[in-house]
Amino acid sequence: MNRPPPPSALAAFARTAELGSFAAAARHLDLSAAAVGQAVSRLEEAFGVTLFNRTTRRMSLTADGRLLLARSRDLLDGLQELAHLFDEARGVVAGPLRISAPLGLGRRRVVALIAEFVAAHPAVDVTLDCSDAVRDFAGDPVDVAFRILRPSDSTVVARRLSRLSAITVAAPDYLARRGTPRRPAELARHDCIAYRHPATGALEPMTFRSGGRDETLTPRARFVVNDVEAACEAAALGLGVAQPPSDYVAPYLRARRLVRLLARQTATPWTLWLCHAGGRRLPHRVRAFVELARARLGRDRLLL
Repeated sequence: MNRPPPPSALAAFARTAELGSFAAAARHLDLSAAAVGQAVSRLEEAFGVTLFNRTTRRMSLTADGRLLLARSRDLLDGLQELAHLFDEARGVVAGPLRISAPLGLGRRRVVALIAEFVAAHPAVDVTLDCSDAVRDFAGDPVDVAFRILRPSDSTVVARRLSRLSAITVAAPDYLARRGTPRRPAELARHDCIAYRHPATGALEPMTFRSGGRDETLTPRARFVVNDVEAACEAAALGLGVAQPPSDYVAPYLRARRLVRLLARQTATPWTLWLCHAGGRRLPHRVRAFVELARARLGRDRLLL
């Protein structure tokens, strides 16, 4: 190949890989589907490879396509940064913003935060990755991350935002069958639903505040999950007692699918951290989002 591919062809390829079709990529790029398809075909001819497996119903990346996508991502991100270089110099909040958040928190808190943010800064394009997996700032395309566990990486800046209360719950029919525990120690006679944190692989103990301090216990787990929403649903279906963060369980309590237990011994075992990469000047869009998140969720308030 004599000349490198034009950035527009790489952009058409990357958007097709992300959205799964020429038509979807064309709508996003404001081009025709034929133009996107031709751009990808030119890339394939130039490199002498096939980038997509094509069928009448779907498209998927080949091994060569996955390699090109991985290698071109930094280049495309750099070009996108260049497009907003002078916006940054003028103090304009613009460009791509990539946010990572745990599943439940992303749905209930972060989406609303993003809606407020983009209303104030329409030149920012936001990508939200909702997952309980911990994203790596070095290896994943993330600008800002909300995390329940404080990062151990010294290159990551972590700001404490809020505390999350833990609420012990069970379904009314479970309590009718097994009785209602009045003290944490009585949970030893109950079926419990445990949460295994994807980042650590460890089972989260149940936490209770007693005598001004938090105490933990690890009761027998009949059912183990790695998703807090699944723990709530399992408890609502009568599989046992669970202790999810309050932000996740609130809809179940309102619908009376779950009943709160041991209300006088509620603890706050989790802290919500707002994280971003350190060691460099943050783009205006990242700084603006961090400031909004701290204003709305910060001051170490208690999320109930």
